[in-house]
Amino acid sequence: MAKPNDFGTLIDLTKTTQALISHFQSSLAPSTTAPAPPQGESSSASPVDVPNPLDAIRATTTLLRSHTTTLSLLLLTPPLTPSAIIKKIGDVSSGALSGMVAVAASAPQPGQRDELGTWMRAEVRARVRRVLVAWGDVLVLVRLFAERREVLQKNKHATSKGKDEGPTEDEKQDVLAATGVVWEASDALLQLCADGVVGLVVKKAEEWRATLMDAVEELKEWGEDVEDDNEDNSGEDDDGFADEDDLFGAENKLGKDDTELKALLDTSVKKLKKIGMLYQALIKRRLKTFPTSATATPTGTSNESSPNPIPTLDQLMTLLKAIPDTVDELASTFYDLDDEEVRQTLDKCCGEAKSAVGLVKQSWGGKDDEFTAWSGKWVDAFDAA
Repeated sequence: MAKPNDFGTLIDLTKTTQALISHFQSSLAPSTTAPAPPQGESSSASPVDVPNPLDAIRATTTLLRSHTTTLSLLLLTPPLTPSAIIKKIGDVSSGALSGMVAVAASAPQPGQRDELGTWMRAEVRARVRRVLVAWGDVLVLVRLFAERREVLQKNKHATSKGKDEGPTEDEKQDVLAATGVVWEASDALLQLCADGVVGLVVKKAEEWRATLMDAVEELKEWGEDVEDDNEDNSGEDDDGFADEDDLFGAENKLGKDDTELKALLDTSVKKLKKIGMLYQALIKRRLKTFPTSATATPTGTSNESSPNPIPTLDQLMTLLKAIPDTVDELASTFYDLDDEEVRQTLDKCCGEAKSAVGLVKQSWGGKDDEFTAWSGKWVDAFDAA
Protein backbone atom coordinates (compact mmCIF):
# COMPACT_ATOMS: atom_id res chain seq x y z
CA MET A 1 0.00 0.00 0.00
CA ALA A 2 1.33 3.42 -0.91
CA LYS A 3 2.26 5.71 1.93
CA PRO A 4 -0.12 8.66 2.47
CA ASN A 5 2.41 11.17 1.19
CA ASP A 6 3.48 9.18 -1.89
CA PHE A 7 0.77 10.68 -4.09
CA GLY A 8 1.73 14.15 -2.95
CA THR A 9 5.33 13.40 -3.87
CA LEU A 10 4.24 12.17 -7.28
CA ILE A 11 2.13 15.28 -7.86
CA ASP A 12 5.07 17.51 -6.94
CA LEU A 13 7.33 15.53 -9.27
CA THR A 14 4.97 16.02 -12.22
CA LYS A 15 5.02 19.77 -11.59
CA THR A 16 8.81 20.02 -11.44
CA THR A 17 9.16 17.75 -14.48
CA GLN A 18 6.73 19.90 -16.46
CA ALA A 19 8.87 22.93 -15.60
CA LEU A 20 11.93 21.00 -16.77
CA ILE A 21 10.24 20.16 -20.06
CA SER A 22 9.38 23.83 -20.56
CA HIS A 23 13.05 24.64 -20.04
CA PHE A 24 14.01 21.94 -22.56
CA GLN A 25 11.57 23.38 -25.10
CA SER A 26 13.02 26.86 -24.67
CA SER A 27 16.52 25.55 -25.28
CA LEU A 28 15.35 24.10 -28.60
CA ALA A 29 13.28 27.07 -29.73
CA PRO A 30 14.10 28.19 -33.29
CA SER A 31 16.17 31.33 -33.60
CA THR A 32 14.61 34.48 -35.02
CA THR A 33 17.28 34.32 -37.72
CA ALA A 34 18.60 31.17 -39.34
CA PRO A 35 22.02 30.15 -38.01
CA ALA A 36 24.86 30.76 -40.42
CA PRO A 37 26.51 27.62 -41.75
CA PRO A 38 30.00 26.92 -40.41
CA GLN A 39 32.75 28.50 -42.49
CA GLY A 40 35.10 25.57 -42.91
CA GLU A 41 37.70 24.26 -40.51
CA SER A 42 41.06 25.77 -39.64
CA SER A 43 43.77 25.02 -42.15
CA SER A 44 46.23 24.40 -39.34
CA ALA A 45 44.43 21.34 -38.06
CA SER A 46 42.24 18.59 -39.44
CA PRO A 47 38.61 18.51 -38.31
CA VAL A 48 37.95 16.24 -35.36
CA ASP A 49 35.50 13.44 -36.08
CA VAL A 50 32.83 13.00 -33.39
CA PRO A 51 30.11 10.32 -33.15
CA ASN A 52 27.13 11.02 -35.38
CA PRO A 53 24.51 12.84 -33.24
CA LEU A 54 21.74 10.89 -34.98
CA ASP A 55 22.99 7.70 -33.33
CA ALA A 56 22.53 9.27 -29.90
CA ILE A 57 19.10 10.65 -30.86
CA ARG A 58 18.06 7.20 -32.09
CA ALA A 59 19.17 5.53 -28.85
CA THR A 60 17.49 8.02 -26.51
CA THR A 61 14.28 8.07 -28.55
CA THR A 62 14.04 4.28 -28.51
CA LEU A 63 14.58 4.32 -24.74
CA LEU A 64 11.92 7.01 -24.24
CA ARG A 65 9.41 5.03 -26.28
CA SER A 66 10.06 1.97 -24.12
CA HIS A 67 9.75 3.94 -20.87
CA THR A 68 6.47 5.48 -22.04
CA THR A 69 5.04 2.05 -22.78
CA THR A 70 5.96 0.86 -19.28
CA LEU A 71 4.53 4.01 -17.72
CA SER A 72 1.22 3.56 -19.54
CA LEU A 73 0.97 0.01 -18.14
CA LEU A 74 1.61 1.34 -14.64
CA LEU A 75 -1.21 3.84 -15.09
CA LEU A 76 -3.62 1.22 -16.44
CA THR A 77 -2.90 -1.50 -13.85
CA PRO A 78 -4.52 -1.03 -10.39
CA PRO A 79 -3.64 -0.13 -7.80
CA LEU A 80 -1.72 2.94 -8.88
CA THR A 81 1.79 2.64 -7.43
CA PRO A 82 3.36 6.08 -6.90
CA SER A 83 6.84 4.77 -6.12
CA ALA A 84 7.09 2.87 -9.42
CA ILE A 85 5.79 5.84 -11.41
CA ILE A 86 8.12 8.24 -9.59
CA LYS A 87 11.08 6.04 -10.53
CA LYS A 88 9.97 5.79 -14.14
CA ILE A 89 9.53 9.57 -14.50
CA GLY A 90 12.96 10.05 -12.94
CA ASP A 91 14.49 7.60 -15.43
CA VAL A 92 12.94 9.48 -18.33
CA SER A 93 13.89 12.95 -17.12
CA SER A 94 17.49 12.21 -16.17
CA GLY A 95 18.12 9.72 -18.94
CA ALA A 96 16.22 9.63 -22.21
CA LEU A 97 14.89 13.19 -22.30
CA SER A 98 17.96 14.97 -20.96
CA GLY A 99 20.21 13.00 -23.31
CA MET A 100 17.97 13.65 -26.31
CA VAL A 101 17.74 17.37 -25.63
CA ALA A 102 21.47 17.69 -24.95
CA VAL A 103 22.28 16.24 -28.36
CA ALA A 104 19.57 18.20 -30.18
CA ALA A 105 20.63 21.50 -28.60
CA SER A 106 24.34 20.96 -29.23
CA ALA A 107 26.33 22.43 -32.09
CA PRO A 108 29.79 21.46 -33.36
CA GLN A 109 32.61 23.18 -31.52
CA PRO A 110 35.59 24.75 -33.31
CA GLY A 111 37.64 21.97 -34.82
CA GLN A 112 34.80 19.46 -34.81
CA ARG A 113 33.36 18.13 -38.04
CA ASP A 114 29.70 19.03 -38.49
CA GLU A 115 27.68 15.92 -39.31
CA LEU A 116 24.22 17.50 -39.44
CA GLY A 117 24.30 21.01 -40.85
CA THR A 118 21.79 23.81 -40.42
CA TRP A 119 18.78 22.14 -42.05
CA MET A 120 19.08 18.76 -40.36
CA ARG A 121 19.79 20.30 -36.97
CA ALA A 122 16.69 22.50 -37.23
CA GLU A 123 14.55 19.49 -38.19
CA VAL A 124 15.93 17.40 -35.33
CA ARG A 125 15.13 20.15 -32.86
CA ALA A 126 11.61 20.58 -34.24
CA ARG A 127 10.85 16.87 -33.91
CA VAL A 128 12.39 16.65 -30.44
CA ARG A 129 10.13 19.53 -29.40
CA ARG A 130 7.13 17.50 -30.58
CA VAL A 131 8.28 14.61 -28.42
CA LEU A 132 8.58 16.96 -25.45
CA VAL A 133 5.07 18.30 -26.00
CA ALA A 134 3.69 14.76 -26.24
CA TRP A 135 5.46 13.67 -23.08
CA GLY A 136 4.23 16.76 -21.27
CA ASP A 137 0.69 15.61 -22.03
CA VAL A 138 1.48 12.25 -20.43
CA LEU A 139 2.63 14.07 -17.30
CA VAL A 140 -0.67 15.93 -17.18
CA LEU A 141 -2.46 12.57 -17.06
CA VAL A 142 -0.12 11.24 -14.38
CA ARG A 143 -0.87 14.26 -12.24
CA LEU A 144 -4.64 13.84 -12.70
CA PHE A 145 -4.41 10.16 -11.80
CA ALA A 146 -2.35 10.94 -8.71
CA GLU A 147 -4.72 13.69 -7.55
CA ARG A 148 -7.77 11.43 -7.91
CA ARG A 149 -6.11 8.51 -6.13
CA GLU A 150 -4.94 10.82 -3.36
CA VAL A 151 -8.57 11.73 -2.72
CA LEU A 152 -9.54 8.06 -2.73
CA GLN A 153 -6.77 7.27 -0.28
CA LYS A 154 -7.91 10.00 2.10
CA ASN A 155 -11.48 8.74 1.86
CA LYS A 156 -10.32 5.21 2.65
CA HIS A 157 -8.55 6.33 5.81
CA ALA A 158 -11.60 8.36 6.85
CA THR A 159 -14.44 5.98 5.98
CA SER A 160 -12.82 2.62 5.15
CA LYS A 161 -14.04 3.16 1.59
CA GLY A 162 -12.39 4.45 -1.54
CA LYS A 163 -10.71 1.30 -2.89
CA ASP A 164 -8.70 1.93 -6.09
CA GLU A 165 -10.59 -0.10 -8.66
CA GLY A 166 -8.41 1.06 -11.49
CA PRO A 167 -8.91 3.64 -14.22
CA THR A 168 -12.29 4.33 -15.73
CA GLU A 169 -12.90 3.66 -19.40
CA ASP A 170 -12.38 7.34 -20.19
CA GLU A 171 -9.10 7.33 -18.26
CA LYS A 172 -7.94 4.25 -20.14
CA GLN A 173 -8.68 5.91 -23.45
CA ASP A 174 -6.83 9.05 -22.34
CA VAL A 175 -3.77 7.01 -21.42
CA LEU A 176 -3.80 5.06 -24.67
CA ALA A 177 -4.27 8.24 -26.71
CA ALA A 178 -1.45 10.10 -24.94
CA THR A 179 0.83 7.11 -25.26
CA GLY A 180 0.01 6.84 -28.94
CA VAL A 181 0.94 10.50 -29.51
CA VAL A 182 4.33 9.91 -27.85
CA TRP A 183 4.84 6.85 -30.04
CA GLU A 184 3.98 8.82 -33.19
CA ALA A 185 6.33 11.67 -32.29
CA SER A 186 9.07 9.20 -31.40
CA ASP A 187 8.58 7.24 -34.61
CA ALA A 188 8.81 10.45 -36.65
CA LEU A 189 12.10 11.26 -34.93
CA LEU A 190 13.39 7.72 -35.49
CA GLN A 191 12.39 7.95 -39.16
CA LEU A 192 14.36 11.17 -39.47
CA CYS A 193 17.40 9.41 -38.04
CA ALA A 194 16.91 6.52 -40.47
CA ASP A 195 16.55 8.84 -43.48
CA GLY A 196 19.58 10.88 -42.42
CA VAL A 197 20.74 14.12 -43.96
CA VAL A 198 20.30 12.86 -47.52
CA GLY A 199 16.73 11.74 -46.95
CA LEU A 200 15.78 15.08 -45.43
CA VAL A 201 17.33 17.33 -48.08
CA VAL A 202 15.93 15.24 -50.93
CA LYS A 203 12.44 15.41 -49.44
CA LYS A 204 12.62 19.17 -48.94
CA ALA A 205 14.00 19.79 -52.44
CA GLU A 206 11.19 17.71 -53.95
CA GLU A 207 8.61 19.71 -51.98
CA TRP A 208 10.12 23.01 -53.10
CA ARG A 209 10.18 21.84 -56.72
CA ALA A 210 6.50 20.89 -56.47
CA THR A 211 5.72 24.36 -55.14
CA LEU A 212 7.71 25.90 -57.97
CA MET A 213 5.90 23.92 -60.65
CA ASP A 214 2.50 24.75 -59.13
CA ALA A 215 3.40 28.43 -59.44
CA VAL A 216 4.38 27.92 -63.08
CA GLU A 217 0.98 26.39 -63.83
CA GLU A 218 -0.79 29.25 -62.09
CA LEU A 219 1.16 31.79 -64.12
CA LYS A 220 0.30 29.96 -67.34
CA GLU A 221 -3.39 29.94 -66.46
CA TRP A 222 -3.26 33.61 -65.55
CA GLY A 223 -1.68 34.40 -68.90
CA GLU A 224 -4.46 32.58 -70.69
CA ASP A 225 -7.12 34.60 -68.87
CA VAL A 226 -6.71 37.62 -71.16
CA GLU A 227 -8.94 40.66 -70.69
CA ASP A 228 -11.15 41.23 -73.72
CA ASP A 229 -12.78 44.65 -73.95
CA ASN A 230 -15.24 43.36 -76.54
CA GLU A 231 -16.38 40.37 -74.50
CA ASP A 232 -20.15 40.21 -74.13
CA ASN A 233 -21.17 39.45 -70.55
CA SER A 234 -24.90 39.74 -71.09
CA GLY A 235 -25.57 36.02 -71.24
CA GLU A 236 -28.59 34.34 -69.72
CA ASP A 237 -26.46 32.62 -67.05
CA ASP A 238 -25.73 35.91 -65.28
CA ASP A 239 -25.98 35.12 -61.57
CA GLY A 240 -26.11 38.73 -60.52
CA PHE A 241 -22.42 38.96 -59.72
CA ALA A 242 -21.05 39.52 -63.23
CA ASP A 243 -20.50 43.24 -62.72
CA GLU A 244 -18.72 42.64 -59.44
CA ASP A 245 -16.49 39.96 -60.98
CA ASP A 246 -15.52 42.34 -63.78
CA LEU A 247 -14.82 45.14 -61.34
CA PHE A 248 -12.49 43.16 -59.11
CA GLY A 249 -10.96 40.93 -61.78
CA ALA A 250 -10.12 43.43 -64.51
CA GLU A 251 -7.34 45.15 -62.59
CA ASN A 252 -5.01 42.15 -62.61
CA LYS A 253 -5.88 40.60 -65.95
CA LEU A 254 -3.35 40.59 -68.74
CA GLY A 255 -4.53 42.91 -71.48
CA LYS A 256 -4.57 41.34 -74.95
CA ASP A 257 -2.65 44.32 -76.32
CA ASP A 258 0.00 44.20 -73.59
CA THR A 259 2.53 42.42 -75.79
CA GLU A 260 5.52 43.41 -73.65
CA LEU A 261 4.17 41.85 -70.47
CA LYS A 262 2.97 38.82 -72.44
CA ALA A 263 6.50 38.33 -73.78
CA LEU A 264 7.88 38.59 -70.25
CA LEU A 265 5.37 35.99 -69.09
CA ASP A 266 6.37 33.59 -71.87
CA THR A 267 10.06 34.06 -71.04
CA SER A 268 9.41 33.58 -67.33
CA VAL A 269 7.48 30.36 -67.84
CA LYS A 270 10.24 28.94 -70.07
CA LYS A 271 12.95 29.82 -67.56
CA LEU A 272 10.98 28.51 -64.59
CA LYS A 273 10.40 25.20 -66.36
CA LYS A 274 14.15 24.91 -66.87
CA ILE A 275 14.66 25.65 -63.18
CA GLY A 276 12.28 22.77 -62.48
CA MET A 277 14.57 20.55 -64.59
CA LEU A 278 17.52 21.84 -62.56
CA TYR A 279 15.89 20.73 -59.32
CA GLN A 280 15.51 17.22 -60.72
CA ALA A 281 19.15 17.10 -61.75
CA LEU A 282 20.38 18.47 -58.44
CA ILE A 283 18.31 15.96 -56.50
CA LYS A 284 19.62 13.04 -58.53
CA ARG A 285 23.25 14.09 -59.07
CA ARG A 286 24.06 16.07 -55.93
CA LEU A 287 21.63 15.59 -53.04
CA LYS A 288 21.26 11.82 -53.38
CA THR A 289 25.04 11.45 -53.76
CA PHE A 290 25.91 13.59 -50.75
CA PRO A 291 28.61 11.83 -48.68
CA THR A 292 27.47 11.18 -45.11
CA SER A 293 29.39 9.84 -42.15
CA ALA A 294 27.90 6.43 -42.87
CA THR A 295 29.45 6.41 -46.33
CA ALA A 296 33.02 6.61 -47.42
CA THR A 297 34.67 9.94 -48.04
CA PRO A 298 34.94 10.90 -51.71
CA THR A 299 37.05 8.51 -53.72
CA GLY A 300 40.72 9.34 -53.74
CA THR A 301 40.63 11.50 -50.61
CA SER A 302 41.44 10.83 -46.99
CA ASN A 303 39.03 11.54 -44.15
CA GLU A 304 41.59 13.74 -42.41
CA SER A 305 42.25 16.04 -45.36
CA SER A 306 38.87 16.11 -47.12
CA PRO A 307 36.86 19.33 -46.64
CA ASN A 308 33.54 19.13 -44.86
CA PRO A 309 30.78 19.38 -47.53
CA ILE A 310 28.06 20.30 -45.02
CA PRO A 311 28.50 24.11 -45.37
CA THR A 312 28.11 23.85 -49.15
CA LEU A 313 25.02 21.67 -48.73
CA ASP A 314 23.54 24.24 -46.35
CA GLN A 315 24.12 27.02 -48.88
CA LEU A 316 22.61 24.95 -51.69
CA MET A 317 19.49 24.19 -49.65
CA THR A 318 19.11 27.86 -48.76
CA LEU A 319 19.09 28.71 -52.47
CA LEU A 320 16.68 25.91 -53.36
CA LYS A 321 14.27 27.15 -50.71
CA ALA A 322 14.64 30.79 -51.79
CA ILE A 323 13.75 30.16 -55.45
CA PRO A 324 10.06 29.23 -54.90
CA ASP A 325 9.73 32.23 -52.59
CA THR A 326 11.11 34.48 -55.32
CA VAL A 327 8.73 32.90 -57.82
CA ASP A 328 5.86 33.89 -55.52
CA GLU A 329 7.17 37.44 -55.64
CA LEU A 330 7.37 37.17 -59.43
CA ALA A 331 3.74 36.09 -59.66
CA SER A 332 2.72 39.07 -57.54
CA THR A 333 4.53 41.47 -59.84
CA PHE A 334 2.73 39.98 -62.83
CA TYR A 335 -0.63 40.33 -61.09
CA ASP A 336 0.27 43.97 -60.41
CA LEU A 337 1.03 44.37 -64.15
CA ASP A 338 4.37 45.96 -63.23
CA ASP A 339 6.82 45.36 -66.11
CA GLU A 340 9.86 46.76 -64.32
CA GLU A 341 9.29 44.78 -61.13
CA VAL A 342 8.75 41.65 -63.22
CA ARG A 343 12.16 42.08 -64.85
CA GLN A 344 13.92 42.70 -61.56
CA THR A 345 12.29 39.76 -59.80
CA LEU A 346 12.91 37.45 -62.74
CA ASP A 347 16.58 38.46 -62.74
CA LYS A 348 16.73 37.72 -59.03
CA CYS A 349 15.22 34.26 -59.56
CA CYS A 350 17.60 33.50 -62.43
CA GLY A 351 20.54 34.62 -60.32
CA GLU A 352 19.56 32.27 -57.51
CA ALA A 353 19.27 29.35 -59.93
CA LYS A 354 22.67 30.07 -61.48
CA SER A 355 24.22 30.40 -58.03
CA ALA A 356 22.88 26.97 -57.13
CA VAL A 357 24.43 25.49 -60.28
CA GLY A 358 27.76 27.16 -59.72
CA LEU A 359 27.90 26.14 -56.07
CA VAL A 360 27.91 22.41 -56.84
CA LYS A 361 29.17 22.39 -60.42
CA GLN A 362 31.81 19.91 -59.34
CA SER A 363 31.18 16.77 -57.32
CA TRP A 364 31.33 16.72 -53.52
CA GLY A 365 34.88 15.47 -53.94
CA GLY A 366 35.81 18.53 -56.02
CA LYS A 367 36.00 16.71 -59.36
CA ASP A 368 34.28 17.18 -62.74
CA ASP A 369 31.59 14.63 -63.52
CA GLU A 370 28.46 14.17 -65.65
CA PHE A 371 26.62 16.93 -63.82
CA THR A 372 29.51 19.32 -64.45
CA ALA A 373 29.10 18.93 -68.21
CA TRP A 374 25.29 18.96 -68.00
CA SER A 375 25.26 22.12 -65.90
CA GLY A 376 27.24 24.02 -68.53
CA LYS A 377 24.72 23.08 -71.20
CA TRP A 378 21.88 23.95 -68.85
CA VAL A 379 23.26 27.47 -68.25
CA ASP A 380 23.56 28.03 -72.01
CA ALA A 381 19.98 26.89 -72.63
CA PHE A 382 18.73 28.85 -69.63
CA ASP A 383 20.31 32.08 -70.86
CA ALA A 384 18.89 31.53 -74.32
CA ALA A 385 15.34 30.95 -73.08
